[in-house]
Amino acid sequence: MAIVVCGLSHKTVPLPVLEQVSFPPAVLPKALAQLMDQEPIHEGVILSTCNRTEIYAIVHRFHPAVQAARRFLSDASGVAHERISGGLYTYYDTAAVRHLFNVASGTDSMVVGEPEILGQVREAFRAATDEGTARRLLGALFQRALRVGKRARSETAISRHVVSLPQAAGRVAAEEAGGLEGKHVLVVGAGRIGELAARGLREAGCADLVIANRNPERASRLADALGGRAAALSDLPELLAQADVLISTTSSADPVIDRATLARATEGRRLVAVDVAVPRDIEPSARDLPGVVLRDIDDLRAVVEQGAERRRAELPKVEEIVNEEVDDFCAWERSLALGPAIAELREWAERIRSGEVARVTRKDRLTGDERAEMDRLTRGLVNKLLHRPMTQIRELVRGSDGQVYLEAFQEIFGTAEQDAPTSEEDQ
Repeated sequence: MAIVVCGLSHKTVPLPVLEQVSFPPAVLPKALAQLMDQEPIHEGVILSTCNRTEIYAIVHRFHPAVQAARRFLSDASGVAHERISGGLYTYYDTAAVRHLFNVASGTDSMVVGEPEILGQVREAFRAATDEGTARRLLGALFQRALRVGKRARSETAISRHVVSLPQAAGRVAAEEAGGLEGKHVLVVGAGRIGELAARGLREAGCADLVIANRNPERASRLADALGGRAAALSDLPELLAQADVLISTTSSADPVIDRATLARATEGRRLVAVDVAVPRDIEPSARDLPGVVLRDIDDLRAVVEQGAERRRAELPKVEEIVNEEVDDFCAWERSLALGPAIAELREWAERIRSGEVARVTRKDRLTGDERAEMDRLTRGLVNKLLHRPMTQIRELVRGSDGQVYLEAFQEIFGTAEQDAPTSEEDQ
């Protein structure tokens, strides 16, 4: 079994493609079921955020699994294969483990050290666990990734001085609106991103805050905590007509605010709108409405880079943590792969031993007690002969050259798997 990652990110494809190939929480169960229908994939997790969509899979054969993942992303999103292939990156085994640990630690994010990604990794793992698609190996991998993310943030300063996307949205909104004091502010979405955005708006001086959400109870809890008001999504036309600032953060698969609604709400007035959602909550064509100032994730990049140099200085410390955890996890994984080879060796030795005992007992007509003694003696002899090499190979497999010893052992005893890629990263 091998670990494979196939994905698209803000580094490899434009935002319009990334938002099409995304899986909001509401569609994850169905998407995971579709993923597991792909024959080469035995375990699977889908991590879909505003910066990336990635498939983590346990597979028998690398190349068929990559083809299956590419086909799944295209079929599930409706995006043509050729538009995905150009930006698709893949990682195999150790490189796949390292990639996930870097993702969880925040070093692979658009905002280095950003805090949201660790929660998103946790939610992706939880969804796969609930659907039964993350079992022994992926379960262990994601549990370790969560530990790596926590270590990176507690043992280094990678997450200090971070301006996250929700914080950046608040800053851009305040700048475009000429400050938030006395402004009517509407936040659409009461999830983690919506909560961070709303708190940032409060800190920036917003006094009149409305939280609109599909789930009214969740909106009420957040509004009560921040001293704001709660509303339902069905009230959006009226709320937009009153708002000076809008920040939209839902996980909806379709736009929740269309051009026509915004046109009516801003007739003769001005609205600053910041769309932090992927896929986008606000129809992009609303950007050219005379009363609308619309900003999206691409417009927030300059803001999120503030403080980046200080965080980048922490990258070597995070890399040390990641390297340590990768080595430890891969040693554990190799020890799992060693198990079948050891079992096969023991079975082979036992077949020889029992066959020889049977041949001798038939030939020499031994008594029952003599047969039992011979059986005990030969079994003990085989166990003693195997003990030292078995102990030694377990230790060697856990070392830095463990993969070499594991592959040699698998080759000797016929358990080596085929179809490994020519390199750990195959883009």
